[in-house]
Amino acid sequence: MRALDWRGVLSEHGIGFVDRGPNVKRGEINIRCPFCGAADPSHHMGLNLESGFWACWRNSEHRGKSPLRLLVQLLNLPYWRARQIAGLTEADWLDPDGFDSVAARIMGRDSLTKVEHARREFLALPSEFKELYDAPPRFYEYLREARGFGTVGTRDLGVHYGLRWCSKGAQRDRIILPYFMDGELLAWTGRAIGPAQVRYRDLDHEDCLVTPKSTLYNLDCRLDGGAVLVVVEGPLDALKIDVFGRGAGVRAVALSTNSISDDQLYLLEDTASAFTRVLVMMDQSTDLGIVDSMRMKRQFASLPNAAIIAVPYGLKDAAEMSPRQATHWALDIIRG
Repeated sequence: MRALDWRGVLSEHGIGFVDRGPNVKRGEINIRCPFCGAADPSHHMGLNLESGFWACWRNSEHRGKSPLRLLVQLLNLPYWRARQIAGLTEADWLDPDGFDSVAARIMGRDSLTKVEHARREFLALPSEFKELYDAPPRFYEYLREARGFGTVGTRDLGVHYGLRWCSKGAQRDRIILPYFMDGELLAWTGRAIGPAQVRYRDLDHEDCLVTPKSTLYNLDCRLDGGAVLVVVEGPLDALKIDVFGRGAGVRAVALSTNSISDDQLYLLEDTASAFTRVLVMMDQSTDLGIVDSMRMKRQFASLPNAAIIAVPYGLKDAAEMSPRQATHWALDIIRG
């Protein structure tokens, strides 16, 4: 992302800034921190004119590298407008206002005139993706035994989460995990049920309404809300928690990798309002360096009532929990 012309943006929107003074570093300008609000009596947030990074002298959690979150907070803009100002006008992002806003934004691509047409014509699961209830034993056993969902949990994966199976084509011998928003399909990924060079194979980016890294797996859990939202790395991690914690009000979403994009962070900030607490649980085996780990902690610090926790029971990731462990862990989280 190119560095933003902060002087021009601030001047255009009537935001005061200073370019000299005791708190102003060389190569920066300072503004009143929009996250501190009235608690900032002066200009304690520095904006680096070369890198675009920003940080508050008063509160070390008020810092970041992307201009998007700062523009939304500072100028009270919708996210799509912040992306325009930052020079990010591509269609590959998701607005938390709902699927209709996604459809309205991109339906010009197919010369559609009504959102209803977009719902019908944008994206559908291919015919070779079959319902789980009709799966050959190797697919069912993979979920029930190898991934530890048991009989009841595996049935729920098809009914509640729309998982499919595929035995031919590019997704041969893979479980299909769809990404939804408001019940509408955005993208999908296929998880190999046996040894494979590529464990997860996503739908080609140009064919997605929104790519996995611009949304959250199991995003629709926000429609129900609950007591605790757990943020994990992979879709199967999210499913293990959500299937066995849903009844207790413990829901989960996945980042689809061990990093978080600006779009995902924005969605999490919006989704967090539907929950009392947010817990971030990254895999124990995640190969994150110290710098990357500190960066992620700063990113998640923007979420209300958020905390970073370890995977329980000494396991590698949430997907390794048994149904009994996942159920008990969810109940413990609610009590604690």
